[in-house]
This record gives sequence, C-alpha cells and structure tokens, in this order.
Amino acid sequence: MDVAEGPFRVVRPADMLVVDIALMGLHFDGARHRLVRAPDALNAFILVGLPPQHVVEEVPDDLSKVTAPMQAVTAGSTRLAFSVPDDIKELELSLDGLLDWERLVPLRVPDGQQIPDTPGTTVFQGIPRSVIEFPTRLLISYDEPVDWLGGPQPQQADGRTALWHVRLHPAPDGAGLGASDGSVRLRAFATVTNGGTLPPGAPYIAPVLQDLVTLTSRIPLPGIGGPLEVHSDPLRAEQFLITPMGTSAHLHGAWDPLSDPALARYKEVDRRAPALVAYDHITGLGRDQYVRIVHHGRLSTGHEALHMQEYKRLFIARPDDGIVAYLQREDRIVVKQPEMTYGAANGFQHAGREMPFQVLRITDRVTPPIIPPTPPHDPPPPPEQDKPELAAFWVRLKESGKDHEFTLIGTDSEARKVSFTMPLVFVPDGLTDEQKQLHDLYDPQTEPDKMEQRQKRELHGQVMAMAQPPSGAPGSTSHAVGTLTFRLGSNGAPVVGQPCVAAAEVSVPAVEQFTPNAGKLEVKFNDTFLRQTMDGHPAGAYLDLAHPLKLVFGAAQAGGLSSPNVAVATITSQAGVIPDIFKTDPTTGAVGANDIDTIRKAFGGAQLLGIDLSQYLKDLKDLAKDQLGALRQLTDKQIENILADAKGLLPAPVLRMRDLADGQGKELRYVWKPALAPPAVPLIDVSKASLILEARTVRSMDAVDKSTVQGSLSHFALDFLGMARVEFGELKFKTGPGRKPDVTASGVELKFRGAMEFVNTLRSALPADVFGAGAFIDVQTTGIRAGYTLAVPTLALGVFNLANLSLSAELAIPFDGNPVSFRFAVCDQKHPFNLTVALFGGGGYFSLLVDASGVQEVHGSIEFGGAAALDLGVASGGVSIMAGIGFTLVKGVAKDEVKLTGYLRCNGFLTVLGIVTVSVEFYLELTYEKKGKQSTVRGRGTLTVSVRIAFFSKSVSLELERTFAGAPIDPTFGQCFSKQHDWPKYCAAFGA
Repeated sequence: MDVAEGPFRVVRPADMLVVDIALMGLHFDGARHRLVRAPDALNAFILVGLPPQHVVEEVPDDLSKVTAPMQAVTAGSTRLAFSVPDDIKELELSLDGLLDWERLVPLRVPDGQQIPDTPGTTVFQGIPRSVIEFPTRLLISYDEPVDWLGGPQPQQADGRTALWHVRLHPAPDGAGLGASDGSVRLRAFATVTNGGTLPPGAPYIAPVLQDLVTLTSRIPLPGIGGPLEVHSDPLRAEQFLITPMGTSAHLHGAWDPLSDPALARYKEVDRRAPALVAYDHITGLGRDQYVRIVHHGRLSTGHEALHMQEYKRLFIARPDDGIVAYLQREDRIVVKQPEMTYGAANGFQHAGREMPFQVLRITDRVTPPIIPPTPPHDPPPPPEQDKPELAAFWVRLKESGKDHEFTLIGTDSEARKVSFTMPLVFVPDGLTDEQKQLHDLYDPQTEPDKMEQRQKRELHGQVMAMAQPPSGAPGSTSHAVGTLTFRLGSNGAPVVGQPCVAAAEVSVPAVEQFTPNAGKLEVKFNDTFLRQTMDGHPAGAYLDLAHPLKLVFGAAQAGGLSSPNVAVATITSQAGVIPDIFKTDPTTGAVGANDIDTIRKAFGGAQLLGIDLSQYLKDLKDLAKDQLGALRQLTDKQIENILADAKGLLPAPVLRMRDLADGQGKELRYVWKPALAPPAVPLIDVSKASLILEARTVRSMDAVDKSTVQGSLSHFALDFLGMARVEFGELKFKTGPGRKPDVTASGVELKFRGAMEFVNTLRSALPADVFGAGAFIDVQTTGIRAGYTLAVPTLALGVFNLANLSLSAELAIPFDGNPVSFRFAVCDQKHPFNLTVALFGGGGYFSLLVDASGVQEVHGSIEFGGAAALDLGVASGGVSIMAGIGFTLVKGVAKDEVKLTGYLRCNGFLTVLGIVTVSVEFYLELTYEKKGKQSTVRGRGTLTVSVRIAFFSKSVSLELERTFAGAPIDPTFGQCFSKQHDWPKYCAAFGA
C-alpha cells in the first residue's frame, strides 16, 4: 500500500492536541487539493498516533514515611487505525478532515491474535489495527464495532477552550441502535513484556494483567482432553475518553470463578488458573483515581472468599508540599460462602471423623483493612527480581499487625452449636505451588509460639460432641471442651478445606470425680476410631488421653479388699473411660488384646489384699473375642447380667457418668470384673476366684454426694510360703457415708502344711470353721483381724515336764492399702514355754510374720541349763549354768536388721557356818548385728565376786568388751595406693 503523506505530527496549542497521522492507500490530488484512493489500493487507512494514555504511580505503604518524590512510569503510545469506507471516494486534505473519525471505521485486533505480523507494529493479518496501552503494560482493543465521537475543531465555551478529546461510543447496530447500557466492550489481548519495572506497590502486577488477557481475549487454552475452561467476558467501559494528557475512563469487569474440576485441569497442565473475578478502574487524564482488583480463593477452612484490593487517591496536607494526592491501598477479605459442610465428600483421609464439626459458619462478612500479602519492599529489589506473584497468606490486620480472629460457629454431630475464633489463611485460586506455600505457612519451625497460638483455640468449656454417638446413646461422646488444636489436612500435608482436630483439652466427668485436680485432659482421636469408626474398636473408643491418667481408688473406699489403681487412657462412647488394653495395627486399627506385660503396666500399683494385682491379671489374649467386645455397648442391664454370670467378665474397669431418672441428679459408676490367673509363685490362689468391685457416687440436685462401694472376692485362698493356707468361700464388703465398712466372710479355714503340718494334729479338737467357737474376728475402720490361740495343757511324763506352751495364728487385712499379713507364733517373749528334764531346764518362744512380699519379721529364743546344790552341815553351796541363743530378723524400708545373740551364765556360792559367804558369777555374751550392709560383732564378759563376813560385805566386778566392725563395701583402687610412694612405683613398673 502506498503512503501518500506521513507520518507527520500535528500540534495545536489551543486545545493541546498532539497527534501523529499516517495515510495508507491514499494519495494527494494536487489539482483539487484532495486525498483520493490510490488506483491499485484495495483499502484505504488513516493511522493515528497519540501520546501515552496512562501513568502508573508508586503506592506507598505508609504515607507518613514518604520523603522523596514518588516514582511513576508512563504507558506506551496509543495507535488507532481507521478504514475509509468504500462510499467515501475522497477526503479533504485538512486537519478537520483527518480528525473527522465519526464517518471512518475503527479497526480492532482480531480474536485470538496476540502477536503482530512484524514486531513493533500494529499490523495483524496484513491490516493495521487499533492498539491502546491501558493501563500501563496492558494492550487492549475493541471487542465490537465502535465509534469515536469528538469535534475536529477546538471546543470553546465562556471564553475557554476545552482540552481536545474523543469519546469511544458503541456503534449503532443494523437497526440504528447501540448497546443497551451505553457501555463499550474492550478486550485485552496481550501484555507488554519489555516495558521495565513498575514502581513499588503498583497494582498492575503480572498475574493481574495476565488474568485480564485470559478472561477477555477469547484465546483458547489447550489442555488434556480439550481446551481449558475460561469464563470469558470483555471489559465494559462506561466512559472512555482519549486526551493528549491521558485517558479518562471507567472500566468494569466481572467473571465467575472456576469450578474445582476446572482448577484441577489447570494443575494437570501446570498452568496457573485465573483467579481474578472483578476489576474496576477509574482514571482522570491518565492518572488513577480508583482501582479495585478482586481475586477469588478460599480460606483455609474451605470457605469461598474474595481478596479485595482497593487503590484510592486521597488528598492530604503535608507541611512541605501543601495539599498532595497519593494513591493509598486497602486490602480486605470478603467471605463469599459463610457456611461450609464437612464429611467424607471433602476428601478427608478418615472420612471426616477427624473433624468433629459437620458445619462451620463464619460470621464475619468483611474484615477490617488487612496487611497486603506482598507489601512493597524497602528498599526495592533489583528489576530482575521484581516479579510479584499471587500468594497464600495469613490474614493480618493493618492497624495492629496481629492475626485477624475470624468468628466461627461450629455445629457438631448432634446439631449442638459452639463458637470460637481462629486466624485463617487466604489461598487464591490457581496457585501452582499451593502445597509448598501452605507447608511454609503452617511450618511450626518458623514461628513456634505464634503457630501454637494460631492452631490452639479456646472454647471456654462449651459442650460439644467429639464424635458421632452410637444410635440410642445421645450425648455419650459430648464433653466440655477447653481448647481445640486444629491442623490443616488429615494426612500430614496441608489441604485447603480439610481442617482437622489434632488434639483437644476436654473434661471427663467420670475421671474428675476420682481425681478432682485433673482439670481439662489433653486428648487425641483414637487411631482405630479414625480408621474403622467406633465399631472397629472392641470397646467403642473414640478418644485417647495424650498422657494416661493414674486413677487411685483408695483402699479405704474399697473396704480394704482392693485398691484397683489403673492408668486410664481410652475414652469410649458407652463403657466410659478404660485403660488401654488393646493392641493396634498401623493399617487396620485394634486387632485384639495387648500382651500381658503391657496390660500389667497399665495396672501398675493396683492391689488386691495388699498384693500387686497386676500379677494376677489373666492374659486377655485367652479371652473370647465377644468378651472383649462386651465393652463396646454396655447398658445397665448388660452390666448386671455380666456381674450375675459366673463366667461373665468386664476385662477393663468401666468408669462412666449417667443422668438419673426424672433429672434428680447424676450417678458415677465404677465397675470391674477382671479375669484372674495365678502367677508362678502366688500368695493368693485365684485359680477359681471371682472378683467384683463396684462403686457408685450419686450427686443429687442439691450437690450432695452419696458414695457406696461394694464388692466380693470368692473362692480364693492365701498361701504363706507353703507353711499355712487360709481358704475363703467368699469375702464381701460394703461401705457407705458415715459408717464403718461392713465386711463378712464365710467358708474360711486355716490349714498348716509342710513343716507346720503337725499343728493340724494339735488343733484337731477345734471346729473346722476357724471363725467358730474359740476363734476371734475383729472388724474395725482400720481393718480386719481374725485368728485363734491354742493353749496346750502341761505335759508331765516322769522327769519330763512341758508347761505354758501355746500356739497362735492371726490374719490381718488392713484398710489403708498395706498388704495382708499372717503371723504364726509359739508362745511369745513375755510368756515363753518352760521345759524341765531332771536337773536340766529351759524355755523359749518363736514368732513369724509374712506378707505378700515374703518374710517380714522372725523372732526366736531358746534357753537351757542345769543346777545342783550341796549341804554338809558346816558348809553348804550350789552351782548353776545357763546358756541361750536369740535371733531377730526385721525387714525395713531402708535396710534390714539382723541380730544373733548367744550367752553363757555361770554362778555359784558357798556358805560356812552362816558367817562367811562367797559367791561368784560369770557372764559371757557374743552378739552379731547387721543393719543394711554394715556388720558388727560385739563380745562382752563380766566376772563378779562377792564376799560377806558377818556384817561386812564387798563386791568386785571385772568387765571386758570388744567390738569388731566390718566395712560396708570393699575399698576403692585409690584407697589402696599412696599417691606419694606407691603410685610412682606402680607406674614405673609398667614403664620399664
């Protein structure tokens, strides 16, 4: 095509017109002073170049800190292309004729075109096109036929000349009508990639401009299985005026957000999906007055939300600059979807059981101004690094810098509502590295204290269901909750829309009754419950205590029979709180009972008659599966049936609360019927025994507690070192407020065995029931004492005489938790037996005390000797010799004490005529004592001589005592060598 003239520039100072004009397909007819079509030209065009139509300015983060001039960047020049209609054969060669655009046809860039035929031009498909850079770095064109309206001549009024301008107007359709709303459709088809770096804080970052192109250009995006979904719609311009100083425009765009499947398809092809859903832009003479950019996304809880950025020009007074107008940015989050429902459809790893709320409702509609996700850098980064992108961010308030606490109302599985606050993350649509960004935001290592505060939320004791209760048991999974600790994603990786409860602090009323200072207990969801629901757990568990709680049921409460201490760790829906006695598999959950050693640890400290009860628990692996499963659903009737059944078992203690009928109060119940088995060396024979322990605490409406404890242990026996066996048919107890324990025993019989079997012969005359006549039983608030004393009559057979012989046995069951004990004695220290054979005589006693841990005390002593007398009339006298051995063993908490003593005593006297008397006494004692590891041997001897003559007497004593102490431990290596003498010689020997 021929260019007749140009390009040439026209400057008209009157209305500040500056325009470059070029002609194509036209040539100058000098004869007529007209522009006519070239003979060989198919089309004629008028090309117009205008100054930049937009200026992008720096947006300061804090206006009070602005000291230097603001940075600004202008857009590129605007180029308009017009086609001369065929019915116009010639044009007047004048400025008025060239600026009369109403009769020309504006040309637009074709749909789907982004790159011109030749770089740096506006020629597409061989035809020049209209290209406007507005805003800066964004290239737009018309989306439909338009007209440019404006007078060629300067417009004057009241002696003033208006700034030259033309208005973009929709062209009339075939019926002569324009667009119904009077707006013009514009389409962004490309961005300027080589325009340099924009000023800090500018709103036109790359993702915004790219989204405008994607949403308005109608360019198809290729994807797997077909083009990607794009909700294409052009920008609407209610006003678009071009002037020499810039465009005055009011643009608006709105688009529907992409669906989740559409977003997934973008991720498949590793392309960022458009997140822009609204764009408003108001300018005056090329300078921004108001810009609103809205991105669609979701809060971390899954609620749809909008991130709204607003840029407003505000006039402020500055001391040095006077009145200035700066752009100021305000960001807000607008909650678009107030209510979110959770369940298996949300993609939870455990079908939503890790999220106790079925619905979360956010009451906030719009947040106060928040901190921008990517605030301006100070100082700005190098141009090659200034590539701002969309990012997920914690919503923080601009005024305080703290997290914005969204108010949420959660609805649990029983339609109960609770409220709490929680900081949330906004995640815009289309992030290609969403997982990484979320991981960084939720990484506890970055800000440990802040992350804990963000995720651990206060509920202040509100009652909620932590899990879906079983049918027919409403409220069985409800707790007063102190805190909930949330995490994002149930499988370890953060996932938007999958808030989970990782831990909680809840009150457990049944536990609080036994341990009033327990407070809120830290719990987490039971693994088996998460994997298989409550039905997959033998006891129907849904929560585990993070730290097993030791439950101490005092012996005084249990009537002295038992102290069933246990570490409770699992909370069930109907069995209450129980120990963790179940073995779990990492993939399938609970698969049966734990091994016996693990179970014994859970029952550490539990006692039965003062004996470690854990040693007598039967391995639960031997129990039938239905017996373990009996804990899953327990009604009061089912519990009574198990207690009444001789073979029925409750393998773990059941601890739970229930409401009394007619709302008269609450009842706490503890009941246990364990399976018992004797250990290798049992003190208690429980091979046929059955233990039932039940405690009830009733709290009436007036807050008065009434507690009763009852239980029974039947068909058991106490075996003391193979020497004695006490058999019980049944031992029952019952306690209540304000009364001593009521304890009854039946079918009790004491039998001696082994070396003590001879006693059975001595007691053959007694009744078979030791608690019959001649026996005693004493029940006090401190314990039970039962036994008998058998006195053997004097036996005289010739020179043999045995007197004061008695046998006694006593069984003690204390109520203070101390172990049951048994004492057997032959006489005692104050009343020893006496034995005489001719001239020789003596006596002694023996006492043995044993309990669950073995022998505790042994006391014994035996003495023997002889005596002879002589009387010759003139002189008389006598002599006697006595020897003895005593033994004492006492077990102590810190150290044992052992004492062995032997002695010899000899004395004699001689009297002559009753005037002179001489007496001699000799005493020799040897004692061995051991206390802990320290041993001592002590010897003592005494010789006493007494002389009495008439009225005068004199006594002389000679004493000698020696003590030999042994070392408690061997000497150390250092104690065996002298540093000055021995050590150098020792080292020199090795050195040689």
